[in-house]
Amino acid sequence: MTLSNSSLPDQLQISMKQINRDLERIVTTDPDVASRSIVRKSVLELIRSGGKRLRPIMVIVGSRFGIKPESTNVYQLAAVCEFIHAASLVHDDILDQADTRRGQPSLHKTTNVQTAVQVGNYMMSRVLELLSARTKDRDRNIDELASLTTTQLCLGEYQQMDNRYNFDLTLEQYWEKTRNKTAILMATSLHLGARASEADEEVAKQLYEFGDQLGMAFQVRDDVLDLQQSAEALGKPAGADLRNGQVTLPVLLAMEEPAIESHLRKLHEGAPDQLFDEAITLIRNSGAIEQALEVSHTFMQRAWDITEQLADYPAHQDLQTLWHYFEKRTY
Repeated sequence: MTLSNSSLPDQLQISMKQINRDLERIVTTDPDVASRSIVRKSVLELIRSGGKRLRPIMVIVGSRFGIKPESTNVYQLAAVCEFIHAASLVHDDILDQADTRRGQPSLHKTTNVQTAVQVGNYMMSRVLELLSARTKDRDRNIDELASLTTTQLCLGEYQQMDNRYNFDLTLEQYWEKTRNKTAILMATSLHLGARASEADEEVAKQLYEFGDQLGMAFQVRDDVLDLQQSAEALGKPAGADLRNGQVTLPVLLAMEEPAIESHLRKLHEGAPDQLFDEAITLIRNSGAIEQALEVSHTFMQRAWDITEQLADYPAHQDLQTLWHYFEKRTY
């Protein structure tokens, strides 16, 4: 396969203008939200702040495995999945006490925590309202999947919050949180697209599994990048996850060395920055980052195997384009 330097939407020939337009319509067509309200203003600012739009892209790619690809309905579902993701980021930033998002002040910093919570709650509720209103008999599972997704996202955030500075976290707990927080929405995006275009049920299940494996790899890579990259590249402080008490895969792997474990257990909310700086250096030098990347590659290999199982469908090439995008992700 020849890789292109063009953007992912261009490689996949997906209209970002249509996705963004449908995203804005979710709030601008809501009769219960005044045109000058803080909710509408905040949601539009979130939508217009950018983002890779990976989840709506996955919805559209998933639809290409069915008999009704890229319909108006599919694009609207794509916008809904991104809306869910954007809402989860609002709550995520509050729980993580993150001051910035994509290099800009987080919503709870430009407004306040109470307002940001309400905006995030509105976005989740609006999604469920829309899906319930548009569900047809043959698509009864769509609103069920959406409810499950939003529930699991909230559960993932709670698991993350409940385990701050918990250096006794098990790998099993880490994987459960990772799947709830990240992988399930990517998997559901592909699955919804396939179902909306009336794809074969078995194919839809394979696409769900592909998204799950990709999402797990994505989060592991995200955990690694948080420790590897500079604040400028990340749009947030380097090592921000650890500083906020998040015990990620590289941290768990580094703790296999007793000296590093002993140092990490000194960390707590309010610990001096120097202790965190030293911990990040120890993790970077331990080999844990390389081990975590190997785990990420294992998930990626499983995802690639699924693309080959779907080789009879021309759209399997789009899955491989997604795969290459994730595999070379460095930010």
